[in-house]
Order: sequence, then structure tokens, then C-alpha cells
Amino acid sequence: MRINLRLPVFLLLPILFFTGCAAIGLNRQVANFQRPPEYVRFFALLDRTIAEAGVQDGSVFTVSGFPYLRTNRFLTGLKNDLNTDAGKNEWVDRLQQLDLEARQKEIHNLPAAALKDLARELGEPTGRKMLQAQAAFYSEKMLIHDERRPDFYEVLLEAVTDPSEYSTTMRVFGIYPLTSIPVATVTRSVQEKFRKWHHTPPNRLETLGELTTYLPSWNTEYSEKTVRLVLNRSRQNELHIPQPSSADQKTLLAMFAPVLNQDVAASYDHIGEVVWQDNKVGINPAKPTVYYYFSHARLKGAPVLQLNYVFWYSARNGPKSPWIERGPIDGITVRVSLDYDGRPFMVDIMNNCGCYHFFVPHHKKIGKMIPTPFGIDAFVPRRLPQSYPQKRLQLRIISGWHQVAHIDEEMNAARSLSYQLAAYEQLEKLPHGGESFESIFNSAGIGKGSERIEPLIFFPMGIVDIGSMRQRGHHAVKLVGREHFDDPDLFDRNFEID
Repeated sequence: MRINLRLPVFLLLPILFFTGCAAIGLNRQVANFQRPPEYVRFFALLDRTIAEAGVQDGSVFTVSGFPYLRTNRFLTGLKNDLNTDAGKNEWVDRLQQLDLEARQKEIHNLPAAALKDLARELGEPTGRKMLQAQAAFYSEKMLIHDERRPDFYEVLLEAVTDPSEYSTTMRVFGIYPLTSIPVATVTRSVQEKFRKWHHTPPNRLETLGELTTYLPSWNTEYSEKTVRLVLNRSRQNELHIPQPSSADQKTLLAMFAPVLNQDVAASYDHIGEVVWQDNKVGINPAKPTVYYYFSHARLKGAPVLQLNYVFWYSARNGPKSPWIERGPIDGITVRVSLDYDGRPFMVDIMNNCGCYHFFVPHHKKIGKMIPTPFGIDAFVPRRLPQSYPQKRLQLRIISGWHQVAHIDEEMNAARSLSYQLAAYEQLEKLPHGGESFESIFNSAGIGKGSERIEPLIFFPMGIVDIGSMRQRGHHAVKLVGREHFDDPDLFDRNFEID
């Protein structure tokens, strides 16, 4: 047994060596930028204060050597397609904006004592708004300075990467090639169970409690013309990335918001507003809330817009949920992806831990699945109903385990409730008594207080804190193989696109 473990560790050494060499080389290149000490000191002090307070925003990724820039998987995926100076400038501006948005949340969440200590070190009074203004000022100053360097883009392109949610080290010590075999078998078995649910008439699905319908409080009828107009005017930028205005975002969100038909057998089946309760993340069922955010992917290489709807329960529990998955806080994410002309070509759904991800593609736009070598193919239990999006998407959700068991059919619910839409960023700076704020996620993007015992069982799959709720940008959606929910090429890699 010792021999088997030593060999993989030995094989890891070259990877670690070359990774370390690459980091050292990048640091040397950045050092040659000879930035003004004032700029460097400001960001160093701010980053140290944020790190010591443990309030780093995990929704985006830092760019090594460039403290005024951050990235996500979509922007990282674009870096090799920047063919014009205008496109490069647009791309850098977006990296800079991501950093400023992340810093706004981090500064918002800084404890008062940490803010006071930072002001003393900076040598000037520093309130939150003033600190945000200073961050924007030094961000612009450092960018202008760096852009004068002839090797700026060359060094930056090397620095912009996004981390994997999969740990190769964990997989090596977990003897992944062997342990993944039974996991793959169980995964396919569960998928077959889900497939049967989706092909069972909804009135024949087991109901443990009272079927309750959650409807969006703001209802806008679907209009293909309106969506096309919104997307056309939102793409007026060098990279043709859809970026709707605030008003247009509200229109789209209300147009595509799903209907939730929830089997309510206990208190853990009510969706609600996320709040802090006795220093723990809690759910207020008296205020049903669905949190939204926008993201981007690529369809046949072209940027497309995605609407993400995220709802939360107080726990995963009950007789239908696997015992190893039970624990506080649970949730589901429903993502609607729009093609270049504004038609929804894909809906994909996952639990907020990244588990049980599946695709519901358009019946014509998306063709056959592309097989995944040495892994598990994309899971498609059914296609989108032909009445969609003219008719709103309806999801039948089982009690306790909170899996989507059916889509489309009208449900005869015992009662109806309306839910409000709220920005996802509220979860990343949630009021926590008085004037303080705190993200419900830690700096690694893991939901606070949502731990499960699953890491003791599935650690060989290489996903840290598997089973815990995760922040956007941190959803690993496959146990066997590697795949991220926010991978911009997820659709192009898994499907033939008509």
C-alpha cells in the first residue's frame, strides 16, 4: 500500500515544481513594472486587512500580480480570443470592474475595528465610502501606469487564470482511478431514478405533504421581440457581451422566472429569505425569496446571456433524502440560457452544493450529446416543453431531498404563494445586526454552517467540502471527471449545436 501511494506523490513533484517556477517567473515580470510605492502600499494594506478579517469575496478570482483586477471563468475563457486593441481594452476594463465590485463587498463586510486599524495605518480618516473611492482611484492610477509597459498584455494574459474546484492531490491520495468506479455506478443509478421521475405524470408522483405553488410576484409575459431588442442594444461593446441595463434586467427576470411546485411536508420545505439568526444562516419562510444573478457563456463561440434563479431552504432532511446529505441549509439553482437572438436554448438545474446537475435542452436548437471519454456524459432527463417560453416553466420539487422531479405540467396545488426577486449579492453582504454585514459564504466560497459528512466518504473525488452549499463561481458539478457550472464552454463541449 505504501508503494502505491508513494508513486503518485512522486509523480506530483514535477507538477509542483513547474507551477512554483511559473509563479516565480510571473512575480519577477510584475516587479519590473516598477509601480509607484504609494499604489503598492495601499493595495497591500487593504488586502492584508481584508484577509485578516476573513472577508475576501470568493465570487471572482484574484489575478496574481495585479491587485486591481479580478476574473471569472467566462473572462478567462476570452483571453485567447482578443484580436484587437479595443477588445483588449474592453476585456481589461471588465477585469477591473470585477475587482471594484468585489472590493465594494469586502469593504462593506469589514468589521469596524479592522476599518479603524486600516485608517491608522493609511494615516488618514477612512470610512467605507471613502475607502471604496480610494480603491477606485488607485485602481485607475495603477492601470494607467501598467498599460505604459510594452509587455503589459503579455504578462497579464499569463497571470489571468481561474482555479479548479478539484484537488489533484486529494484524488491522488484517494486512489481516484479505483474509487471513481463505484461512484460512477451509483451516479448512473441515481440518474436513472431521476429520468423515471421526469417521465412519470405529475399526478402519479408521490406527495408527502401539501403541494404549494410559488409564483413570481412580478409577472411579465414572454415576448420574443422584446428579448431580441434587449439583447441587441445590450451588445454594443467591443466584445459583444450582452450587458442589459437595470431596467432591461428586471424585464428579463420577470419574463423567465420559474414557477415552483413544492411538496411541503415539513418546515424545511418552505423557501424563504436568507437571514442571520443567532449568528447562523437561517431562512425566513414568511418572506419567500428567489435570488438572481446574471452570467455569461459561449454558444458556438459567441457570448450569450444567462439568468440564474437561486432559492433556499432551511435544511435538507426527511425520509426521501439520503442520510449522508442531510444537514442545515439547502437550495436549488435554475439557470436559463438565451441564444444570440434571445430564445432560451437551455435550462440547467443543480442543487446549491453543485450536486445533481442536469440539462434540459431546447427540442430543436440543441442536438445530440457529445460523449465524455472516461467519464459520465451530460445528464438530460428530458427536453424543454414545446410550449416554453410562451408558457412559464413549472418545476415539481419533492419534499426533503429537494430534487426537481418534473417540468412543465400544470399542477393542482393546494395553495399558492408569491415570491420576490432579490439580487444575489445581498447574500454576499447580508445585514448582521446593527450596522454590520457578513457574507453567508467564507473566503473559499463555501456556505457557512452548511457542512455535511460527505467529505469523509467522497474525498477521493477531489472536491473540497463536498456537500456544502457553495457560492457562485465555486460549483463543481461532476464527481467523476471535472466540470464547473460556470464553465463558459459547457454547452459547446457537451452538445452538438444546431
